[in-house]
Amino acid sequence: MSSPQDQTVARLINPLVAYLGGVSSWFASLGLQFVLVPTLAIITLKTSASELAIVQMMFSLPQLFLLLYAGSIADKSNSRLVLMLIHCLAAMPVAALGWLVYFNALSYWHLIVFAISMGTVSAFSAPTRDGILTRVTTRNIQSAVMMALVTQFIAQLSGFVLAGLAAPVAGPWALLALQFIAIIFGLFAAFFLPSLPPIKHETTMGDPGHVQDRGWRTGYHIVAESDRLYPVILSTISVGVFFIGIFMVALPLIVRNVFGGGQLEIAIMNVCFWGGTIFTTLVMLNRRPIRRRGRAMTLALVVGSISLICVGFAPSFTAVCIFVTFWGLAAGVNMAMSRIIVQIEAPVQAKARVMALYNLGFLGAAPMGAMITGLVSEWVGAQTASIIFAVCMIGFTAWLSIFTPVLKIDRHEDEA
Repeated sequence: MSSPQDQTVARLINPLVAYLGGVSSWFASLGLQFVLVPTLAIITLKTSASELAIVQMMFSLPQLFLLLYAGSIADKSNSRLVLMLIHCLAAMPVAALGWLVYFNALSYWHLIVFAISMGTVSAFSAPTRDGILTRVTTRNIQSAVMMALVTQFIAQLSGFVLAGLAAPVAGPWALLALQFIAIIFGLFAAFFLPSLPPIKHETTMGDPGHVQDRGWRTGYHIVAESDRLYPVILSTISVGVFFIGIFMVALPLIVRNVFGGGQLEIAIMNVCFWGGTIFTTLVMLNRRPIRRRGRAMTLALVVGSISLICVGFAPSFTAVCIFVTFWGLAAGVNMAMSRIIVQIEAPVQAKARVMALYNLGFLGAAPMGAMITGLVSEWVGAQTASIIFAVCMIGFTAWLSIFTPVLKIDRHEDEA
């Protein structure tokens, strides 16, 4: 039950506006972080490919163990208070690393601790936000999901742009200062959300809406029993293994080792990718809902794989940016379709737990992907590694299309 203070706060700002403000805060900070970490690792500390892979892996590793538990907490707690606590905790390691970088006291192990700390906080952020999206909007689910994705992509792109603009005038410490400001903004956005206590959905055995509560394992059982959910989760796992490692490890190494770039070039490449995702998301936001969502999702995986194969043969940094942009265009379709399917199919009383499993597939598989990509990049080079993993993704997508019902996932006729 919400307090009078919570109700007063909720009337000050539209809940969807406050929600999107929190999304923009979090992903702007992630955009800065995506540029900051490779810059500190391979430019400032001169790390190897495997050392960079270990750092990137540490961002995702905590989520592998905590996401399902975090989803259970989100379903059973006041999400507004959880989000406020998340932003308070996230600001601490950012401030500490900023102090170390500013006074030239940074070491490799500081990056490891920072990665573990931010990865732990992120494990609780994703399912909490995903679980409340349909509670803070009166729009239909597809429209709400697309608005959240557009906000996420634009905020992340803004982080990349800020990182690029800061490169000629300030060191990496400036990125950490900007990241701290973004996270604190998210704390204020969470404060203006209404009270969001857990939903108690009373049903009995045999009812269509009945979901047996198995704690943190509930999301797993729901996905395993759904023909529409389990193929999507499998596809997100494949993205974590075959694609995220390329994004986090191979592409920054291509920039440095093949084309002699640094912080500015890493930022430009990130802008190209997320610019592509923003474009396709805006296009989908302004058109009728896609009917054959499963086919759109798998086609996007194939197009993204072909783009990464082209990256492996790119003769210049400009060509890399062009192919990465096409990858971003395809990724926008894949991310939108998969997230919409899961939001629609997940039962309301366990939505955070199902979304946690979705994020676990997308991010929990990333540690393995990042490590393998780093090792393969040291063995055959980052460009060749991109080709290998892209070919593997095409093979997995073919298997998914043949042996699961993914191509049969369509829009519900009764969707609002």
